[in-house]
Amino acid sequence: MVQVIEYSKKLKHKKPAAEIKDLITKMQKEDEKMVKGRFEFTEAGGGYFEFGYRLYPGQLIQKYTLVHGEICEIPMGIVRHLNNVVKKVRKYANVEQAPSGPTKAPTTFDIESRVRFIPVEFL
Repeated sequence: MVQVIEYSKKLKHKKPAAEIKDLITKMQKEDEKMVKGRFEFTEAGGGYFEFGYRLYPGQLIQKYTLVHGEICEIPMGIVRHLNNVVKKVRKYANVEQAPSGPTKAPTTFDIESRVRFIPVEFL
């Protein structure tokens, strides 16, 4: 018995170009609002975190260097980016290993924040 399955792309509903451009400029204005707060480098306390960033087309690539414990003022788009920098830490939880052969990979993990930016209004 032969089974034939056809896959096709799902049709995307596109918005008019003018509406998309308006949405991008609105998001860009929101991301450019300056926020004052404290930067924490939880992965390497006392160190500094350096990265390049460009989100919207036509922007220049900006290089940021943030020092742990420093109070600074950065754009809201960068704050969102920093608070979403995470790493997965795999852990073994009730995984029975075979007496011989390769070890089984951990199936569970915790998500830990690498860096954090806390706005002054929350301090």
